[in-house]
Amino acid sequence: MEFNNIQDFKSNFAKIYHSKVVPSLQTLETDRTKTLKSAIIYTIIGLTICIPTLIYCININQGFIGSLAFIGIFISCIIYVCMQKNFETRFKTRIMPIIMQAFGNFSWTNLTVIDTEFIRTSEVFGYFENRSVDDNFTGIYNNMPIDISETELTYTTRDSKGRRHTHTTFKGVIILIGTGKKFTGHTIVRCRGLIGNKKVYDEVKLEDPEFTKQFFVDANDQVEARYILTTAFMERFKKISNTFGTKHAECSFKDGKLLIALATSKDLFKLGSLHRPVTDTEPFMNFLKEIISIFEMIDYLKVTQKTGL
Repeated sequence: MEFNNIQDFKSNFAKIYHSKVVPSLQTLETDRTKTLKSAIIYTIIGLTICIPTLIYCININQGFIGSLAFIGIFISCIIYVCMQKNFETRFKTRIMPIIMQAFGNFSWTNLTVIDTEFIRTSEVFGYFENRSVDDNFTGIYNNMPIDISETELTYTTRDSKGRRHTHTTFKGVIILIGTGKKFTGHTIVRCRGLIGNKKVYDEVKLEDPEFTKQFFVDANDQVEARYILTTAFMERFKKISNTFGTKHAECSFKDGKLLIALATSKDLFKLGSLHRPVTDTEPFMNFLKEIISIFEMIDYLKVTQKTGL
């Protein structure tokens, strides 16, 4: 089954939510309350032992034991966070296959759906060494294969004392669309940097001065780049932040695929918080809005049009 417009998706989502999701939530709510109680108990026990020990060691100047107590406090907090994350994973593993019935032939996974090397060679992103993913979706929309990946790209450095520091190159959503169009070249659209942009190919001079001011475009096929970046597409892409709520949108056209990167600090597609009842409808409505915003963006960019973009 495939849905071809937003209204179909909304209708399917409402039916699946009320008929199949809601009846499954009570068992998951029991799991949540048990996990929350356990997390609180473990944390309280850890802090009850470690905090007085740390205070005592500070008073009598026992640095080694005090350090162990401090580590114990840190571990107690980590345990709480891990139990929250584990519950969220269990919740999504149980509930997402049910929700996905509203998505037609889309499926959800917490495994990678977009090849990391393709992301790297898109040249949209700066230097990164590591990639982590959270929620990933793959399926067909308007006869086009679409992959959606909540992704963070990072790299690590060491300071003069050998301490490791992790730097984030990108955090947000990467969308890969198989357009069905033949791109013989590679066209890259990136936000202009304050100190200039690294040139991969020759810069493409476009007729829209506002677009050129906001975005740096380079390509290895100038003619194809101008064909792809029509006036209509540039106008829509400039306003993409209004559709998805991000001020940082970039893209790459390569090998018949359009890769769109939307940077955001939000934890997207979040379901299954340990701190609120899973029967609360608000997280599901937020999830619905976030998914719809991506399909609306694809519709808005008119990527599905048979001629041009």
